[in-house]
Amino acid sequence: MFFRIFFDTAPIIYFLDNSPLYYKRMDDFIFSDVNDESQFYTSTITDLEYLTRPYKNGDKEKIENYQSFMKFADFKKIDISSEIAQIAAKLRGKHDFLKAQDSLQLASCIFYKCDAFLTNDRQLLQVNEVHSVLVDSLEGVSE
Repeated sequence: MFFRIFFDTAPIIYFLDNSPLYYKRMDDFIFSDVNDESQFYTSTITDLEYLTRPYKNGDKEKIENYQSFMKFADFKKIDISSEIAQIAAKLRGKHDFLKAQDSLQLASCIFYKCDAFLTNDRQLLQVNEVHSVLVDSLEGVSE
């Protein structure tokens, strides 16, 4: 059981865009009794990654759905600070494969002492500074 769960952008996309492969897993996870005491986190990087296409396409409904979901699920939204950027730089210095946005997401998770980083990017499992949990491993959460 985790108490502070940081969501990478992909799991949020899976849920909000009704991914055929992952929607049910995400729905079960987010609304699981196991997570009644959990606090969900993400960063403003998720805003950038999720909202770019809806803004480009003028999809106001998708923008409103995202904002409503963030509020309804009581996500704590992390602004990227200088301290977080420093942690991200250290991560990128150690892990050559990390992209800037991934390193900022991971650094936010570390800075706020989250217990788990929910992602579906297998490559991020190599970053031992965080405990990454793959969406692929969530099957049966509520069973």
